[in-house]
Amino acid sequence: MSTEVPVSTAGTLSDPVLERPRIVRWFAARPRIFDVLIILVCTAPPVAALLLEPHAHAWLGHLCAAGVAVVFWWRRSHPLAALLLAVGFAALNPLAAMGTTAATMESAFGVYTLASLTRLRTAFLGYLAAQAVILASSGLAVLLGTREQPAAVGIDPIALAALATGVAVRASRGRRAAIRNLITMREERAAAAERARITAEMHDVVAHSVTVMIALAGGARAGWEKHPARAREALEQLGTVGAQALEEMQRILRLLREHDDALGADLQHSGHSLPPLEELIAVFRAAGLPVVLDDATQPSEPALRTTVYRLVQEALTNALRYAREATHVEVAVHECDDRLAVTVTDNGRPGTAVESLGAGLGLRAMRERTAAFHGTFEAGPVPTAADAPGTGWRVRAVLPLKGPEQA
Repeated sequence: MSTEVPVSTAGTLSDPVLERPRIVRWFAARPRIFDVLIILVCTAPPVAALLLEPHAHAWLGHLCAAGVAVVFWWRRSHPLAALLLAVGFAALNPLAAMGTTAATMESAFGVYTLASLTRLRTAFLGYLAAQAVILASSGLAVLLGTREQPAAVGIDPIALAALATGVAVRASRGRRAAIRNLITMREERAAAAERARITAEMHDVVAHSVTVMIALAGGARAGWEKHPARAREALEQLGTVGAQALEEMQRILRLLREHDDALGADLQHSGHSLPPLEELIAVFRAAGLPVVLDDATQPSEPALRTTVYRLVQEALTNALRYAREATHVEVAVHECDDRLAVTVTDNGRPGTAVESLGAGLGLRAMRERTAAFHGTFEAGPVPTAADAPGTGWRVRAVLPLKGPEQA
């Protein structure tokens, strides 16, 4: 079972695991403020101690404190170098001679930064290298006479705790990045699927409208002298089809806009704007295709109604293009046993002069529309007697009346 990560409508992550405390987010948005705080924690106490109680080597103490401040300013871009230099300066500070250990705070902050930005192996090796630098730097302090013996090095519980904290922070940051990438990929895939569906809509609109308009224009041209009334009617129908095509194309192109909050709602209810099948049949009859509607069962679900309309539209468009000498084209939409059967059959002969028309996407689009509802699709010659092979063509799609999300 996969774990779904909810995303708010504004595009922000709403998983409680990904939402860090407000103070953490505030400092994350202002990293330099956190750097200044770390510098003050590491340098303010020794500087104050040197000012309140003068030391024979106070100049060296001030110099080491300034060195720690400078290197910690670059701890994010150069974490390993900042760690080693910071603990080196801290161990060389004359105030470090007051205890057996040195550079406790500098080591903790440096190791934490290194562990949160690099791999565990690098962080652990950096911790060991820091202990070696503390030993070497305190030995140099012994040579300079600022302390009597080198600092004791070994297992530093505070530094190890900082190391573990840094590893945990890096793992949490990586998990958040992985979830963000997963959400982005899902959003991109969903957007691509919707735009593929819209592209299929555009193909259906253009293919149907242009084919019908060509047929109407040809009929008006052929009957202009002998049948002016029919030619006028064809021209009027031509204008109507063109206006409808333009309106549908504008609607679909509006859906292709990026960051459109109404995209989902428009896609969900796009079927409401489609005319009934009777009007579609009338358009093809006006274009010269002898179509009859045997039944016109209209599903109530908008997406399914849109699919039925587009299937009939594409099948009739193909019949108008390729069915030669067709005298009968039948459209049937029947409901039976919680399924809807859409059948378009013609008795024409396959044409040869217009084989190159279209982009070859019609049958594939119909098959994909049917598959989206977990239905079955078939297209091919009508089964006939042996003495009349290859006459007629039938397109049949069987769709469950349940939506694809329920199938």
